[in-house]
Amino acid sequence: MPSRRPFSAALVVLAGVVIVGCFTGKRPHFEESSPLTAGTLTGDPAIDPLLTRLDTVTPGPATAAYDALTKYGNTTRGAVVALDGANRSISIGDVRYVQTPAGSYTCSTDVAQPCSDGWDAARIGDTLLTTDFYAGDTAKRLRRDAQAALAPATATDETLAGMPVTCVQLQLPGGTAKYCVLSNGIVALLDDGDVRVALSSYLDSADPTAFATA
Repeated sequence: MPSRRPFSAALVVLAGVVIVGCFTGKRPHFEESSPLTAGTLTGDPAIDPLLTRLDTVTPGPATAAYDALTKYGNTTRGAVVALDGANRSISIGDVRYVQTPAGSYTCSTDVAQPCSDGWDAARIGDTLLTTDFYAGDTAKRLRRDAQAALAPATATDETLAGMPVTCVQLQLPGGTAKYCVLSNGIVALLDDGDVRVALSSYLDSADPTAFATA
């Protein structure tokens, strides 16, 4: 009976060529952009105008105050965003983050306590919010929800805290999410499965003491 070894050897050689080809071909790489990147549109005509606003939020002067509910634990805190050019102040609960041309600082709303250099994000970790909740982080949430939406979003024009806002509501596998944005790109309402952040007052000005670090 003729030997089958030459045929088997040929298969081994061929398999080796295929394997080498796999390892020497085009290597995987990371994409430079993602669906959550600022400037990326979803194609939904209700969502994209809000994303454009959030991506180009006003530098101020502006002051927006919020009631921020963390749904896990049912805890509500006050939050205030003050913007004035190169100066930013974001307060969430009793933690205040300040950014000025001189640097970035983490402070307490109790001005008797000293500020520390840099932004300590861990101090608001239990709120499920970030220092960019008023624009950039909400844009990421909206883009993420747009990917998971079960149907096109519904747009409405509403009034919150006496201010005209544009809103979208999305149907998601776990329920609904609603986003409202002022014409200048500042968030007026963020209501998803984790948090509900609602505008309580708004001013087209910023108190200079909001940016104090001493």
